[in-house]
Amino acid sequence: MQRFLIVLAFLILSFFQLYAQKAELVTNKYIKAYGTHFTEPVKDKKWANENGSTFTKAKYSEYEGETFVKITTSKEVNTLLKYAIKVKKGTLEMIVVDSQNEVLFQKSFSKDEKGETEVVFQENQEYKIKFIGQQTAGSYFCQWIEK
Repeated sequence: MQRFLIVLAFLILSFFQLYAQKAELVTNKYIKAYGTHFTEPVKDKKWANENGSTFTKAKYSEYEGETFVKITTSKEVNTLLKYAIKVKKGTLEMIVVDSQNEVLFQKSFSKDEKGETEVVFQENQEYKIKFIGQQTAGSYFCQWIEK
């Protein structure tokens, strides 16, 4: 009986933890994101990336080059960009540009850093969130959230 209660308690806690995680999921109504694109192929054998409708992330052991995510909007949207950058060596630059290549946000990282910034994405425009590595190792994560 005691094992049954322990298992039951474990299942209940697991259910609430799963529910809490789902409640934190972000959905954007007006922003659409398109993949990770590479200006040149990445030569790092340990490169790994993942994209979702509201985020991009990558891990790497030796990264030199540029990747970007395309963002389009169907309405003007104030957008919160949350980022978490880990730099074991070298530098990583994050740049957000519009379709005329005007910079909305730019920051260079040589150490681990988490932060956020707000940008305005105009209706029916294309934007790029770029990550430029200079002999770097580490990872990046960026999430865009409509406000």
